[in-house]
Amino acid sequence: MFDKEEIYDNEIAPLMKQIIAVCKRENLPMVAQFFLKEEHPEYTGEPMYCTTTIIPAKDEMNVDAHDWLKNVAQAMKYGPNGKPFVMAATIRTS
Repeated sequence: MFDKEEIYDNEIAPLMKQIIAVCKRENLPMVAQFFLKEEHPEYTGEPMYCTTTIIPAKDEMNVDAHDWLKNVAQAMKYGPNGKPFVMAATIRTS
């Protein structure tokens, strides 16, 4: 079974802390995602990811770049199909 959570925690997380600090200091937009496990321990059947996004407000950066990063962040969060759709219906019978 694929499980890289310990490697991320011990070796990558300290570096990401530094990267995030620099990006925040310099107002540098970024998105990053790491695939850690085939199955998340709390959500059976779901993979485990670690995702970080720093996307300033639209008025603080190029609008096209902002929209692109938002799309990338959304794809990382929800997958290639985008946000889930929810439908509710009430069926009445006489």
